[in-house]
Amino acid sequence: MFLLSVRSLFEAALFLLALGLGVTAALGPVDETVADALYFGAWCAAMLLIFSLALRLPLHLRGRLARVANFGIVSAALGLALLGNIALYRHDAHFDATVSGRFTPPPELETIANSLQHDVILTYFYNNKDDDAYAAKQVLAVVGRQHPRLRVRALDLDTELTAARDYGVKMYNTVVVEAEGRRTQIENTVDLRQMAYAVERVLQRRTQTVCFITGHGEHYAPGHVHYSHVETLGGDQPGRSDVLEAPPDGLDRFKLAIETIGYSDRALEPAASPAIPEDCAVVADLGPISAYAPAEVQAMRDYLLRGGHLLLAYDPRFSVAPELASLLKEVGLAVESGVVVDPLNHYGTDQEQAAVPYYPPHPITEEIALTVFPGARPIRLFGPIRGLTAAELVATSKDSFVRPLHPTSTAGDAAVAPGPRLLAATVQGIWPGAGTAPFRLVLVGSASFATNAFFPYASNGDLAVSMIRWLAEDTGTPLLKPESYSVPEMRLTHRQMQVTFLLVEVMLPVSVMLFGAVVWWRRR
Repeated sequence: MFLLSVRSLFEAALFLLALGLGVTAALGPVDETVADALYFGAWCAAMLLIFSLALRLPLHLRGRLARVANFGIVSAALGLALLGNIALYRHDAHFDATVSGRFTPPPELETIANSLQHDVILTYFYNNKDDDAYAAKQVLAVVGRQHPRLRVRALDLDTELTAARDYGVKMYNTVVVEAEGRRTQIENTVDLRQMAYAVERVLQRRTQTVCFITGHGEHYAPGHVHYSHVETLGGDQPGRSDVLEAPPDGLDRFKLAIETIGYSDRALEPAASPAIPEDCAVVADLGPISAYAPAEVQAMRDYLLRGGHLLLAYDPRFSVAPELASLLKEVGLAVESGVVVDPLNHYGTDQEQAAVPYYPPHPITEEIALTVFPGARPIRLFGPIRGLTAAELVATSKDSFVRPLHPTSTAGDAAVAPGPRLLAATVQGIWPGAGTAPFRLVLVGSASFATNAFFPYASNGDLAVSMIRWLAEDTGTPLLKPESYSVPEMRLTHRQMQVTFLLVEVMLPVSVMLFGAVVWWRRR
């Protein structure tokens, strides 16, 4: 009976361990965290069963080979304990039992750590008396164990004075990130998302410049961005968030977002220069009011002919000059007049703030959720043009229609008729008949979606940054969710508000009354 129970327990332990390994193998290329959790659970179960097996062994064996048997039992127990600890160490699993997820790495840090192809050294000089800094140090240690490519060194600035002097660090909570001879540094931060952005910046082999066109009343304004500081905005989360205070129609949040991931920006006046400079990785014009001069349109055309990357976003009030219309027509694009109204999908109660929850497949929109386009104008994508690849990015629902911009204007039947309206499209390839290198062009029927007022809305900021990265052919690092520099808010479409009202205000009270009536009927 004893041998049978020992054998059954040992077989059960092996079965549980094999089950964990088999499930991991059957799932194929699963997330490393999931695989480690399965290994961890299997080894824990196996160790518990072996411990149960050990409880059934007699304390002292008798006979001529008692000493040998006792020595063998002790050696086997120590060997199993050693192997179990090695296995658990190699497949470390981290569980955060706090309600707020205080010791859980943010998605941005997990994403960048998972994508590392080369070693990155992150040195954190923390303040041992700062609770938030200590929590950030703990989370960094967990991420470093789970991702060997991210080599984390957490040093107490008060005791590691030599290392601080070597790095030139003088402030608490300073992060130094190094990779392939490049280095970046952040001072006085415990925000793990900012550390993830620092890793992404250091992975950029060069700083690319986004040139924003000015001189036509655009939203862009050169210069530094001023923002206020809000302590512990994330509740119990370690870190501090910055809240931007800027004009609602500016692009300050957009500028900060691209600067955070390693881009620089500057103003560009096509009227003052004969050609667009070669160092402009991306040229963007968001929200012009006055029309372009013919020479400016020609400069854009020349830029695209030699393989430029151009982002154009026009609000309904912008007047499209014939030269610009002709330029866009050459690549199968057109900008139409009017304001798109979407009675089905819109933000809040304003039907002119079209909300788009779904997108056609494209690298720009593959990780984008809901976006809001206030006061957008429709654009059109003509049939295929030889040598060019065109794609729809954003379109409204089948119930949307176009309202004339001026009350006295009359819209045609096609504009009044309900149907999906295209709000953004891309074209890439070699310019027909005259191009020398592949160009990329993104046309958007709204510039307001990227302004300070709407950049934090749902995934608006993600979409704006993703457009810049696609235009710049920046695929070396994963797309991290940009910092919105605003107080976190939950934003719902009109339909989501209706469903929430129906469930919370109608279904919940009615169900409580019905259950109460049933209980009363059964007890009466």
